[in-house]
Amino acid sequence: MSYANTANRPNPAAALGALGIPAAVGAVLVLGLAVTVVPPVEIPGIKGVTVPIEPIEEPVEPVVDPTEPPKADPTDFRAPETPAPRPLPPSGPIDVGLDTSGPITGLPGLGEIDTGGVGGDFVLPTPSPRYDPVAAAPRGSPGRWITDRDYLTPWINRGYSGVAGFTLSIDASGKVTDCSITRSTGHTALDEATCRLIESRARFNPARDSNGAPVAGRYSNQVAWEIPQ
Repeated sequence: MSYANTANRPNPAAALGALGIPAAVGAVLVLGLAVTVVPPVEIPGIKGVTVPIEPIEEPVEPVVDPTEPPKADPTDFRAPETPAPRPLPPSGPIDVGLDTSGPITGLPGLGEIDTGGVGGDFVLPTPSPRYDPVAAAPRGSPGRWITDRDYLTPWINRGYSGVAGFTLSIDASGKVTDCSITRSTGHTALDEATCRLIESRARFNPARDSNGAPVAGRYSNQVAWEIPQ
């Protein structure tokens, strides 16, 4: 019986040893975990930036002037108010204080109207012409229209001489359309030769009216028939 009791009695040293083994294993595991922790790695070239944060200001309500008319709201799409129609003038003639029983001779505040001395009728002034009328003018010298070479020998032998006056009719292109003798030399041959030679040789710049347009005109002159020496 003594043996059995001794054999079944728990050994304090063995119990401590059994408890010590799990504790030692746990300590090793804890130490292993502490050793395997990787420290933070700093990456070169990347640095933190501090961004200042501005304080948020509370909105301030604008000061409204009570005497200022309200402004239109841009989000208000209502149609504008239509103004009230203006009253129509009274129908019928309006009395302005003028005597309409006779001709108008004056207006209030403007004085008398110059009627040009023709009764009570108002006369409009005649506008002045824009251009001065121009008479027909010869092109070149009229002394070349008849020369000594036009004196025929029979006329010289018979002593024909004298002054022939003439008037020419000239159209709007400057061409002589008619010749009439206004003063005779006393010799029909010289008078007829005067118009015949001038009609074939004379050229003119046409006459012009007050608007500057070319018109028909007249030209007068005279020729002295003298026997060549």
